[in-house]
Amino acid sequence: MNLTDDMYVPAVRWRQGEYQSLLRLSNAAKDRIVPLVTIPEIEFDFEEWRPRKTVHEHVHPFALRFHKKWGKRPAWVGVHPSIVMQPMDDGRDVFSYVFEGLRGYECNAVPAIPLGADAATVASVSAIVGRDGMGVGITLRLEDLMKPKPEGELLGFIAQVGAALDETDLIIDLGAPNFEPYGAFAGALIAALRKLGDLGRFRNLVLLGTAIPETFKDVGKGTSGIERHDWLFYGEFTRRLPAGMRRPVFGDYTIVHPTFTPTDMRKIKSAGKLIYTTPRSWWVKKGGAFRDDPEQMHDHCAVLASDSAFRGAAFSHGDDYIAKCAVRSAPASNQTRWKSVAINHHITHVLEDLSTLCGSP
Repeated sequence: MNLTDDMYVPAVRWRQGEYQSLLRLSNAAKDRIVPLVTIPEIEFDFEEWRPRKTVHEHVHPFALRFHKKWGKRPAWVGVHPSIVMQPMDDGRDVFSYVFEGLRGYECNAVPAIPLGADAATVASVSAIVGRDGMGVGITLRLEDLMKPKPEGELLGFIAQVGAALDETDLIIDLGAPNFEPYGAFAGALIAALRKLGDLGRFRNLVLLGTAIPETFKDVGKGTSGIERHDWLFYGEFTRRLPAGMRRPVFGDYTIVHPTFTPTDMRKIKSAGKLIYTTPRSWWVKKGGAFRDDPEQMHDHCAVLASDSAFRGAAFSHGDDYIAKCAVRSAPASNQTRWKSVAINHHITHVLEDLSTLCGSP
């Protein structure tokens, strides 16, 4: 699994809106992405005041669903820390159970773990790496790069996992930093990456981050724009890379903040909103509470369809749904569907952004 500069790494939690957005991508788009998939935490039932499912009930469908939605295309697969070492019904840990299932479907999946993962997780992933020979993905945060000797810690960790350096994918996860000013942040990040030594030793290098807000509660009703600082920063960062320094592949968290967790919907009325990626910003149309008026989505789509930002129904599956909803030939559906629509368009748009960036002199 060797990525090229014009490929893209969307980081997604394996929930319905996310995996349906992947399924509905064009084949051309699927060929240019390698998703970083995380099996998410278990949702909480606020009425019963207990988790909605057991760990086994939550995790067991993953392998079959991954096979149905993504097939044999490559992906990294990680597990949310809240469940990673909880036992399945047969006593196995989640990583071991999941990769045994993926193996049965001949899926092209690579385990992904954070630098500094606990010994039990490392042992489980080491066994997977040894059996499958697919290598490993290791995520590093900014705080990892800020340590006095990050290269030594990284190489020692890779040795514990039992992977060769040319079978190791480094995923630099910036989270949701303040990207501005771009030039100063780019300089600091380049200096930090130098501390890892020769970046060409590793199979892949990915730079992951987001500028999507954690919540849209401070976004007013009506039409707004939110700058895509993560993408704009990436352009500045690549322009400032010194000659000979490896260029990371671009990744982001699509239109979902990485710390997003489902909340008690009895207390919060989430707004009906349409999020649409454009070259420099997210176009946002926000209305009132969705569950009080789902039909508002028809009007949101009609506003977008008449805006110069709209790329047309043929651009992506998400755009096609927006165009149909604008003329009321598709239902207002539910919020999960609108997350899927937004992510599907976003991924397609980012791939166009990368084609433009990589094709420019």
